[in-house]
Amino acid sequence: KDTQYAQAKNRSLLITLGVITVFLAMAALYVIVRYIIVKPLAHLREVADAIRRGDVEQRAVIHTGDEFEELGAAFNRMLRQLLRQQDQLRSVNDELDGKIDELAQVNMRLFEMNQVKSDLLATVSHELRTPLNSILGFSDLLAKGKALDDKQRRYAGNIERSGRQLLDMINDILDLAKIE
Repeated sequence: KDTQYAQAKNRSLLITLGVITVFLAMAALYVIVRYIIVKPLAHLREVADAIRRGDVEQRAVIHTGDEFEELGAAFNRMLRQLLRQQDQLRSVNDELDGKIDELAQVNMRLFEMNQVKSDLLATVSHELRTPLNSILGFSDLLAKGKALDDKQRRYAGNIERSGRQLLDMINDILDLAKIE
């Protein structure tokens, strides 16, 4: 009976020690997982969230001496590279904005010049048409007149033909100006 009692006592002691050992192993495993794996990952997530919110001065600081430290260093290098590229893009955008402003100013000057050209064409055409119509009218009267000889009628016809050619050219110029 003493032996069975001692065996039962030893068995219960072993089971108790086994349960305590399993519990301590689970606690140690929890601490290891929590501080060696979860904490660096949580830190990386916090830094990534801060950067996403606009705090680009954040950096991943992990001193574990393992792959997580390398991951943090790689994350920091990636962030520095992104910031450099962002600065380059800002610079290029600023240059493009300047060029767009220049182009807009040149475009406005061209528009104004085109308007001046159109006004000039309209004015010149009008100023040429008025005396030309008068010349055509008088040459028509001369050609139909009875007091002229054949040579004078031919000259009047030449004046009228040349005047009509000039009038057609002026009308073509006006049509081109309207098309533009």
